[in-house]
Amino acid sequence: MSNINKTANHLIVDWGTTNFRAFVMDAKSKMLDKKELPMGLLQVDDGDFAKALKSVLNGWIENFESLPIYMAGMVGSQLGWVNVEYASTSIDEAGLLKKAHRFDLPWGPQAVIIPGVSHQSETGAYDVMRGEEVQLFGLAKIVKQSSLDAILPGTHSKHANFVNGKMTRFASFMTGELFSVISKYTILGKGLPEQVDSQVAFIRGVKEGQLTNSLTSTLFAARTHRLFNNIEENEVLDYLSGLLIGNELKSLKNNHVFLVGGQSLCERYKIACTELSIFSTYISGDECFLAGMADLITVLNEG
Repeated sequence: MSNINKTANHLIVDWGTTNFRAFVMDAKSKMLDKKELPMGLLQVDDGDFAKALKSVLNGWIENFESLPIYMAGMVGSQLGWVNVEYASTSIDEAGLLKKAHRFDLPWGPQAVIIPGVSHQSETGAYDVMRGEEVQLFGLAKIVKQSSLDAILPGTHSKHANFVNGKMTRFASFMTGELFSVISKYTILGKGLPEQVDSQVAFIRGVKEGQLTNSLTSTLFAARTHRLFNNIEENEVLDYLSGLLIGNELKSLKNNHVFLVGGQSLCERYKIACTELSIFSTYISGDECFLAGMADLITVLNEG
């Protein structure tokens, strides 16, 4: 029997719309092994999540049928295994876990799905997250700060605020999705030559995105800058990326922010922050997720 099978204590699963990640953990919350697959919610046949999960674990972990499983992400959404009710801001770990959903797996042990979080803005509109809340509580644990501001770059970038150990508010920005749609399906991105990395064009975009109060108008500059030779045709996507990120960062109120996520995308945000005189600190998204889940599991088991 391998060391993994001898010391595995529980499993952690981050199950999203497009991707699946599972982590084997020991009793001290040390990761023993992990597996990543393009098996998001939309790839699960007939919504049979138990069968899909068992197919991953079978042959990987000999004693998986005895291990509890703790899950987070879109697996707890309307499209997921169970539609788990959101916890509302302002929220701490104990409040979040009051909404956690527990159930028995078909092969015996208990599973727990961590809920997402909702926030109602001053206008009355709601915002939501699933999975990022775990990273944010993990971040607070890692940096040992009860009050902080954080950005989680991604398809739908999240800006969150913590005050005295509670997530008090957050907002979503469709920066990543807009970049994808605009660069693929509009006149701004179609017919471009192979692109090069251009920090000059990116920073130009950041500055112009920061200054504009009319983003949909300023976006057209991705075309006119080419026509008047202000940027090269092979720099357009870097300019467009900078423009969208710069405009997103207009919402920041403080001069220090934690960047949580993948290193490559966070590096772009870090360059933008530096240009805008915003101090930023990068922390790995995986590190934050595992730290957050470890802490939440401890609170669950103590309760």
